[in-house]
Amino acid sequence: MRSLKAATITTMMLAIFAPVSSGAAAMAGESVPPVVCGPGEVIDPGTGRCRIVIEGPGDPIVPGDPVDPGGGGGGGGEGPPADVACTETVSGQVVPCELAGGWHWVQGWNAYAKLADPQPRKSDPAWEGNTEGAIYVRGNWLGDPSLEPGFVDMAWSMNPPWEDVPNPLDLAYQAIAEMNLQAVGIGIVPEDGPDRIGLVGLPTWMWVDDPAENTLGPVSRTASAAGYSVTATGVVEKVVWDMGDGALVTCTGPGTPYADEFGDRASPDCGHRYGDPGTYQVSATSFWVITWSGMGQSGQIPMDLVEATTIRLGEAQAIIQP
Repeated sequence: MRSLKAATITTMMLAIFAPVSSGAAAMAGESVPPVVCGPGEVIDPGTGRCRIVIEGPGDPIVPGDPVDPGGGGGGGGEGPPADVACTETVSGQVVPCELAGGWHWVQGWNAYAKLADPQPRKSDPAWEGNTEGAIYVRGNWLGDPSLEPGFVDMAWSMNPPWEDVPNPLDLAYQAIAEMNLQAVGIGIVPEDGPDRIGLVGLPTWMWVDDPAENTLGPVSRTASAAGYSVTATGVVEKVVWDMGDGALVTCTGPGTPYADEFGDRASPDCGHRYGDPGTYQVSATSFWVITWSGMGQSGQIPMDLVEATTIRLGEAQAIIQP
């Protein structure tokens, strides 16, 4: 069971998930079937794991792949998403990318822009001391494509800013790709194994096995292009355990690893008790909250990653001797 959900903008993003454990097949004495990936997933030849790719225009970037500095976006490099809808980020509203009168939406400015005509004198502060390039009028979206954008100010740009200024969301997703986010490793008692079985009524402990910055956070990465930078920081807000018997257990921390000395005590922060014997598919969904900021803008991108395993529960049998 694997899934990735990313809100806000259709983009191109890749996440790698560990395959679901084959312990149940091993316990039954069956041969372990090959990994079968779901729709939109492919097997990574390096890890043998399934990975899901949400595709947008352009080629997807695999976390760890180098960014081509000569890629599109006026030197901004390739990165997810290569092209996104024009979005007014304060309201989250999709806006027309062009308006009558020569106005173009500049995502990096979160405003419309057009060439100032006539151009102000080179002594005007808008030139910022530059002698090349041009001055552009900036205007904000007024909610109606028939209206001229509301005047904000004038700004200098070496080239038309709708070609040169990178989209901060592009950079945010590049930063996320560099995090190499993965689903949490599952720590659970009883364990998944051919010779492992728990007892009904005894506590089940769950925890994040070997937590790291890319499985639990916090983790931060910065992506840059054309002199602009965006920093994204991600942290797992909660881990929701689907116990396979209809119960959902929400844990706001990594949980406590079980040790033999704990005996039949219940987990202090992340546990469950089963009422019936059987084989249960248990999944752990880590809910990430990723905040990004840069270029005078900011936003939040939720994501969730899933890992699963299988455990067995039995009943204690009393032996009566004649």
